[in-house]
Order: sequence, then C-alpha cells, then structure tokens
Amino acid sequence: MCDESNNRKTDKQFVILARLYDEATLQVTTRFIEMPVCNVGNAENLYEKLSEALRKRGIPWENLIAFNSDNASVMKGRHNSVISRLKTSQPHVQDLGCICHLVQLATGCGIKAAQVPVEDILVGIYTHFDKSAKRCEIYKEFVDFTDSDHLKLLRYCSTRWLSLLTCIQRVLNQWDALQAYFNSHEEVERSAKVRDLASHLRDPVVKTYFMFLSSALKPLSDFNIAFQSEGVQIHRLEEEMCRLIKRILGCLIPARAIVGGPLREVEYGEGHQLADEELFIGADTKAFMKSTALPVSAEKKIFQSVRRFYEAVLQKMFSSFPLDHPLLKDMKVLDPAARLNITPGTVERLGALFPQLHLSEDRLREELIDYQVTDSKQLPKEDKIDRFWGLVGKDVRFSELPRLMKALLCIPHSNASSERVFSMVRKIVTENRMSLDNSTVCALLSCKINHSGPAHKYTPSKKVLKDAKSATNLYNRSVNAREPHE
Repeated sequence: MCDESNNRKTDKQFVILARLYDEATLQVTTRFIEMPVCNVGNAENLYEKLSEALRKRGIPWENLIAFNSDNASVMKGRHNSVISRLKTSQPHVQDLGCICHLVQLATGCGIKAAQVPVEDILVGIYTHFDKSAKRCEIYKEFVDFTDSDHLKLLRYCSTRWLSLLTCIQRVLNQWDALQAYFNSHEEVERSAKVRDLASHLRDPVVKTYFMFLSSALKPLSDFNIAFQSEGVQIHRLEEEMCRLIKRILGCLIPARAIVGGPLREVEYGEGHQLADEELFIGADTKAFMKSTALPVSAEKKIFQSVRRFYEAVLQKMFSSFPLDHPLLKDMKVLDPAARLNITPGTVERLGALFPQLHLSEDRLREELIDYQVTDSKQLPKEDKIDRFWGLVGKDVRFSELPRLMKALLCIPHSNASSERVFSMVRKIVTENRMSLDNSTVCALLSCKINHSGPAHKYTPSKKVLKDAKSATNLYNRSVNAREPHE
C-alpha cells in the first residue's frame, strides 16, 4: 500500500506499507516499511523508491499479491504509472483502487452537479471565525439568543473523506445563530464575503439543500466508515458496493426498475425517475419545505438540484467502482457461512489469478471438498475470518486452501492505512519539531505501527539492545572528542 503527500514543508513523502498475514497472531496486519522523500513525484521516481525499499529488505516481487493506493493517474494510469511499471515486474499483481476515495469522488461530483455553493459556504463560515477571538465572542451571544448548541464550527477539507457531512450537520445545528450573526454584521454592506454569506443563509433554498444533503450523504458516509476499518472487509466489498448503488438508485427511481436485471443496465435518466414528491429528500427537508411555503419556482429549483446530485453520484459510481473485477466476484469464498455455496470453479479461478503461489490444483480441489463436507462443529469457532483461516491452516488436512485464503485476506480494500500514516506524521512533526530528520520520523512511525502492544510491555531483542549500546558509545565518543581538553 502506497501514498504520497506533502506534509513537511518542501519535502514530499512517499509512504510504503505492507499488509501481510501474521502467523504468530493469526491475523492480517499492516506494517510500516519506509517513507522516503520523493520531491519529484512522477511514476518513474515513485516506482524506483518502492523497488529500493523492497530490495533493501530482500522482498522479491513474487511475494507481491496486490497493490493499493489513491486513484491518482500517477499511481493508477494505464500506461505511465506506478502500477503499469509494477506489472512489468509482477504481471499478476491485483489492483482494486481505494473504494473510500472513489466514494468521496462520487460525492464531490454530486455536490458540483447540484450547482449550490455548499463547499464555499462551509469554508467561508469557518474562515470568518478562524483565529478571531473577537468574532467568536460576539457570535456566542447569537448562539445563546437563538437557543442553539455551543458547538465548534468545523473546518471543511475536501481531502478528508468524512468531513462534509459532519460540517453540514454542524452548520444546520447553528443555522439560526449564523443567519442572525451575518445579517447584523457591521461589515455586511462593505465586505463581499460577509454579504454573500448573509445572502446564502437567508435563502430558504440553500437551507433546504443543506437539509437534503444531511440525509442523502448518510449512506455514502456509512459506507466510507465501514471500509476505513483495518479489519478484513474485502469479502464484503462487491456486495456492499452494489447495495450502496441500489440505495442511491432507490432515492431516484422506482424499486421495480432496480430489481430483476443487471445493475449496469438500470435506467436512471430523465423519463425513468420518480415524481418530485416521491424523490427521497429526507423527512426533515419535506417538513421544512411545507412550513416555509416556498414558491413553485423555488421548489422546482430544489428538485432539479436533487436530481442532478443523484445522477452525478450514480454516474461516477458506475464509471469508477470495480463492479466487474474478476477477483471480487469470488471473494465470498472467504466467508465460512458461504462454504457450501463455493464451487470448484470459484477456487480454480482464484488460484489462476495468483500463479506466484504455486498452488497444486488437484490438492486445492481435494481440500475444498474436505472443507465443505466437514461438520461445522469440527471447524474453528471463530468470528474473525483471518483467525478462522489461520486455525484451519493448523489442521494437517489443509495446506493449499489456507494458503490461498490467507493471500486473499491480505488484499487491501482501501487506502485508509496510508492516509492514517500522514495523520501520524502531522502529530509527530509539530511546529516545535520541524527539524526532525526523515529517518527519525520513520523510526518513530515504525515503533508506533509495527509494535502492536502497549509501550510498557515492549521487550527489546538482544540485537536491539546491542545496537542501542553501540549507538550510545558512538555518541559519547563524539561528544568527548568535541569537549576542550583541560
């Protein structure tokens, strides 16, 4: 798993993680490998940094099962990218992309298509109060006057996957206070920014759309939360992708048009959609529209925005989601509850996708039959799928089947782990620690990510103790050499 970012002033970092099966704990785990500086972040340089990191640790390309990163063209492009170069070294590497990033992109497409300046309003409100204690203090009076909750206004960041819904909900919670504050602001006539914000907050159409988004974004946000988990989710990915698309389709078109046929063939354009009063906009949104008595033209404008939002989200999902990926079709094989539904062809197809495992097809077939006919009482009683297959692998009857399953378990379902590393870097490299060398940052990240237990239970190995003593002696000698002689 890889990702690049620019978090340390002028240096651009390239984080490299490995997702592997830990036989000691019988769990899939993520390990930090390296975070080299790569200021010229083109595909050639990024690939060389990745190759060097693996070569230094003696990791052959044959061990590579899958590659995961964000969906930038430098990473995922068809011709001149990191993945295109990887496939020259390991042609059987699997690439699913980051589903969380794809959902965020679909949401962004919907927001833009609706033609309501949601992001500008959120950013404008936050920046108005940011770093101004005087404005915040004045605003508190309006919060008290309108009986709103004293909640901090959050900063909207388009690159943070879950920030949009939270920011919208926070603004809605304080809408009356914000409206009163900006409309009575002393700069409302002089400042264009304040005047625009006051105008938007007075507009019932804008508030209606904010209320609609607070309902419409929930399934997208719930999906994103589920697949940011470090736990194994790859076996649920295809089913949950289809369920999410169907949920969004159900907000826009009749249910009978969704069921009974291939998902990609569902028509959701003009002429196939529900009437305005049947569109899903949320119960609170409907109640607000009734209580406000909006003009017909305003209602028409709102429903047009709603339709454009749903259409754009669906279009992006259908074009970017890996719905037809051959690997995902068969990933239910990992679920013990579905073991009787597994066909020999399923396992054969999966085995063919990973020739680097050198699996015996006949042995794999024999073990599959043995696994399926074994009484469920004799199989491990384990809820976690990775531990289940680890315990199955301890049975002398099974060798090839657990190897294949462990490889499948290691395929990442999102790039959230890489994004978390950059969050850790921001906490390590603070304003008072900007001079930290990159090697020191990498060492701290390695300690934090690769040691799963609490720090006070860490027992250093003999090699670590020896290296620490050697480093201490070198440091003491260098200090003594710099001291003036008496």
